[in-house]
Amino acid sequence: MSVLEGKAVVVTGAGQGLGAAYALLAAAEGAAVVVNDVDAGLAAAVVERIRSAGGRAEAAVGTVATWEGAGAIVDRCVEAFGAIDGLVNNAGIFRLAHPAEQDPAEFARVVEVNLLGSAYCGLHAIRAMLPRGRGSIVNVTSGAHAGSAAMGAYGASKGGVASLTYCWAADLAGTGVRVNAVSPNAHTRMADAFEAYLGAAAQGQNLHKSPEQNAPAVIYLLSDAAAGVHGQVVRIDGDELSMVAHPTVLGEGTHDPSWSVGAVAAAFAAGEVGPLMPVGLHRSRHEADLGA
Repeated sequence: MSVLEGKAVVVTGAGQGLGAAYALLAAAEGAAVVVNDVDAGLAAAVVERIRSAGGRAEAAVGTVATWEGAGAIVDRCVEAFGAIDGLVNNAGIFRLAHPAEQDPAEFARVVEVNLLGSAYCGLHAIRAMLPRGRGSIVNVTSGAHAGSAAMGAYGASKGGVASLTYCWAADLAGTGVRVNAVSPNAHTRMADAFEAYLGAAAQGQNLHKSPEQNAPAVIYLLSDAAAGVHGQVVRIDGDELSMVAHPTVLGEGTHDPSWSVGAVAAAFAAGEVGPLMPVGLHRSRHEADLGA
């Protein structure tokens, strides 16, 4: 049996790229899918592809970035299919800027769509799922939240999505509603924009990594096969599947009953605090020691 048979799923930002790949595979695995996008034509095209393949789909055109817009998307799923069993918070926008040149309005817009949009859709979905005692939310974060040049707004929004995942997982433990996240990698319009902005230093972003490579992990997290997976961030990078560690306190630390500025400086100088971490997404030291 298909792993999402009998389930109703919303995929936001599903008119193209990664979102379309998630929606198409969800439908192929038996789900009835609400395809959300701000572009009506793109959403309709994905709906038609699903229906042509024998699946069930409806479009929900509109923004995730308002409470009302997010609610309408979730309501569309409940109205069309009787319930909402899964939500993929994929909708997002991408802007690049050096901090000295950052447009504050663009920064706010990235946060509104990427973080608030995920929060609003998730809150509506959770309220619909809790009375039924089941459901799965898959948020979409990014390795950029660990630090990447020119990605202050985007990285901050995706770091917020990761934190939202951890907090909701704590809130919903034992309810039957699960929350996880994925950190996908694919050559999409975002990769093209990154290459164009940074020039020669950033060519070949996610080359030969298709959106479709990321979809199976998302569908797994939506499915009952992942019933024991909660509060996790799964990373897909081409043919590699891995986990992103939660924020953690490094080492044993050092202690002083009456810290002073000088004592803090001395602790750093003595190497008692740390180790200092490099910027960006890196493998754990344990894996590095094993030659991974």
